[in-house]
Amino acid sequence: MSIDLNVVLAGLSFAMFAGLVGFFLYLMRHQRQMEPKEPEVEGVELLRQHYAPGETIEQPTPYFVAPIPSSPDPLEISANLDKKIVAGAGMIFAVFALIGGYFFVQPSIRAAGADRQQEQAGRRGRNLYANLCFDCHGKEGKGDVGVGLPLNKPEFKFDTIKDDPAKLKDTEKLIRQTIERGRPKPGGISMPAWSISEGGPLNDEQVLQLLTFIEHGTDAEWKDVVTIRSQSGLAPEPSPPTVAAATPADHGKAIAATTCTSCHSFDPAKPSTVAAAPNLGEYGAKGPFNDQNKAAKASGDVDWLIKWVSNAPKVKPGIIMPTFAQSEGGSISDADIKDIVTYLQSLGKGSTQ
Repeated sequence: MSIDLNVVLAGLSFAMFAGLVGFFLYLMRHQRQMEPKEPEVEGVELLRQHYAPGETIEQPTPYFVAPIPSSPDPLEISANLDKKIVAGAGMIFAVFALIGGYFFVQPSIRAAGADRQQEQAGRRGRNLYANLCFDCHGKEGKGDVGVGLPLNKPEFKFDTIKDDPAKLKDTEKLIRQTIERGRPKPGGISMPAWSISEGGPLNDEQVLQLLTFIEHGTDAEWKDVVTIRSQSGLAPEPSPPTVAAATPADHGKAIAATTCTSCHSFDPAKPSTVAAAPNLGEYGAKGPFNDQNKAAKASGDVDWLIKWVSNAPKVKPGIIMPTFAQSEGGSISDADIKDIVTYLQSLGKGSTQ
């Protein structure tokens, strides 16, 4: 069982407060017991206290009464000092009481503040969604417009995954990084990068606001997205972007951009990331580059480049280039392999790079 430090500090503050109160009460009681009671003095005895024998006392006149001079009374001074001590002690007690009270209520204050902050972040995230994400992910984030993936789903809900800290952390990281970096979709409509650090328009706080809305947004808040758009003068229906039919070379270029650029450069002026990977910027005009492919091309094999991209280690054992074709155990379909080859054969011949 974990111990809340705020509760411990509050308990210590109240204990100290009670101890100080008890200590000062003891001092006051002890002082009253030690001081002798002063008998009441009046009349002639009072005059004897303030005048020496033989001194003349002026009689009052009808118009002026002369005050009887007095000397400082030690008991009166002591009483005033006691009052000051009590007043000062009261102020000290009040300070300790306030500090203790603060530590006692701090957890509730912080929890309420966190709830208000989360509510505000979710509201701003909903506004961002209504303005930036609506057309691709749909009215209620269901991904029903055929472009963006669903965001309003149980797998992303905080209440669903909060009991699994590892899954919660991984899910938040996935959503945040996808918003920041986007999601490329070869041959389709890619999600752009939204973070300023990735060239987008959103700062870190705005990315967090979108994440908060996706995690904590209720069904009513998702349905309110259309109302927000209407109030902003925006269309209440999604208008998803479209992409023109891509040529095989364009499609192959999009796939190569997400698959091959981790090792190869497609810019003749820039070296490849991996030294052993050749620059492919002019491959269509100057390739092939290795002896195995040169021999295959010279033999009249029209599919030599398809075989190479599909399973390079099979053509040249020991090469670091992985197998890509699904038919060979890779991750790219045979049709996409052909489009990549079409793109490679166009490089250096004046086509789009």
